[in-house]
Amino acid sequence: MVHERPHVAVLLVVLAVVALAVVAGPATPLSIRPSQQWDGKEGPWSTFRIEAGTPAQQFRVLPAHDQSATWLVLSEACSSSSSNDDNCFEARGRLYARDNSSTWKEKGFYGLEPWLEARVGQEGDGQYGWDDITLGWAGDNLPTLKNQSVAGIVTDDFWLGSLALNPRPVNFTDYNTPIPSLMQNLRNKTDDPIPSLSWSYTAGAYNKAPKVYGTLVLGGYDATKFQPNSVTFPFGSDQSFDFQVAIQTIRTSLAADPLLHTGIIAYISTLVPDIWLPESVCEKFEKAFNLTWDEKTELYLLNTSLHQTLLQEDPTVTFTLGPEIDGAGVTINMPYFNFYLTASAELTNSSSPKLYFPLKRAANDSQYVLGRAFLQSAYLSADYERNSFNLSQALYPSSQNEEEIVAVLPPLTETTHGAGDPGTGNNSGDPGAESGKALSTGAIVGIVVALVVVGAVISLVAFLLYRRRKAKLKKHELADTDIMHNISHEVSGEHIKAEMGGGMAHEVAGDMDPKAELSAHGPQKPVEAEGNSEQIYEMAGDDPKPVEVSSESMVHKIPPSMMPSNHNAMPSPVFPQWEESTSPGVHFYNDESTLTSSSEHYFNQGYPRQKQVVHL
Repeated sequence: MVHERPHVAVLLVVLAVVALAVVAGPATPLSIRPSQQWDGKEGPWSTFRIEAGTPAQQFRVLPAHDQSATWLVLSEACSSSSSNDDNCFEARGRLYARDNSSTWKEKGFYGLEPWLEARVGQEGDGQYGWDDITLGWAGDNLPTLKNQSVAGIVTDDFWLGSLALNPRPVNFTDYNTPIPSLMQNLRNKTDDPIPSLSWSYTAGAYNKAPKVYGTLVLGGYDATKFQPNSVTFPFGSDQSFDFQVAIQTIRTSLAADPLLHTGIIAYISTLVPDIWLPESVCEKFEKAFNLTWDEKTELYLLNTSLHQTLLQEDPTVTFTLGPEIDGAGVTINMPYFNFYLTASAELTNSSSPKLYFPLKRAANDSQYVLGRAFLQSAYLSADYERNSFNLSQALYPSSQNEEEIVAVLPPLTETTHGAGDPGTGNNSGDPGAESGKALSTGAIVGIVVALVVVGAVISLVAFLLYRRRKAKLKKHELADTDIMHNISHEVSGEHIKAEMGGGMAHEVAGDMDPKAELSAHGPQKPVEAEGNSEQIYEMAGDDPKPVEVSSESMVHKIPPSMMPSNHNAMPSPVFPQWEESTSPGVHFYNDESTLTSSSEHYFNQGYPRQKQVVHL
């Protein structure tokens, strides 16, 4: 048993290492599957599939960069007078029947608070509560989160539902009772959390041949969908307007002069469909692209002739953006196929859809917005643990190419060079980025569990080693060799005790428990003395004749008075003193101290101690 303990200890250490690896294993980004449908009253847009409620209801939604609660279009929305689509249920990405969900818990009616979107006229209220959210449909193998913040909407300003991407908590009354967001709950999961509070998105391209679906990754980015650059944008000072950029210049292949001479500050939104720019810039677009503003719809409508001309010219608009008006910037090229969108009948109040150019006139500098039309050509990656984001040129790889999902790792507690910025394409991050943020709840739990496991294993190994060392210092006597307990035992190798030889048999009475003795000559099996099958031979007291036994010779004590005088025999460790008789081949044994309990018991039954002869 002593020799087995090190193996047990090694096994425990291996198991502990495996457990530690499981606990501290790398987190995995989540790639949200596109619905493979194109939705919206403008666009159309590549949507993403999620489920909500119990039993699960399926929806097609857009990402919401600045919302902490997921928006779902309520059934009441299709009773609105402005919703004249006969197939309203599908047109709005499917409707949420909250009363049919057993896990819906209602909170109340509150404003949606789309701070940036409200500046351009998109706002509304929502029926808030909590329900279960699944990031995908059945078979997508994506997680379900219980009791997530949900807002049921009926406004037409947001035609489709949206998935909350802002990790900041939801607050209904004050900031003293924050409710964790969906992103924070994903980060805090004890099993398979996302690596960091980050996400990446590009809108796809409906008009490209073949069509390209949008991409949405939580906790990482898809390295196949953008061209890397080294420009990092800090979040805006107002947390309601995180994605602040400086548009340094705008140029087009249709004009020699820039469309934008002086840089402006603008904001990126995933919930606004169009691009809002100063009226002076819009006028230069009108001249370069021969656009006409429609006062009724407040859209730049494209007639068939103009559209065909622009398709042939295939112009490109180039945006140069940076963190500041002056300094380093990144270039985003928008081809014409990302500039002609389709306005549905709901948007134009007409009987048929119309093509339009997604450019809007801003009334003031608070309305400068780069919406989803811009994000067809740009790849946006947000990192809330570093308070920064990256903009890159979007790429359109073949649909046959596998996605390459890369985790955005959380920052270390010390200054970290290169930790998690997708802009460089190698997860190397912003040089010199600093962060003192605490670890997530999931990471803290994992570290604590790992430390407990390692501590327990170290203590157990130390205890086993101590026991083993202590066992080596103690001599072990042979334990009972009862035939019913046929177990071999170890003894100390320093001194071997003298035992009866393995070749000596001892008779016992038939009603006694048979015993077996271990030989001292080496490891042998215990020898069993037959209890009943062998007869007992009794020597006469006055007849010193030798007696033959059936199998192995019996040896008994020799009285000193009958011992011969010569001492020429060689002693052995088992038989301390052999004495040679006058007859060749006959030896006598004389040592009372080495008789075993079985022989002693035999003589104590009243039988006389006789001189016995052993034939060798």
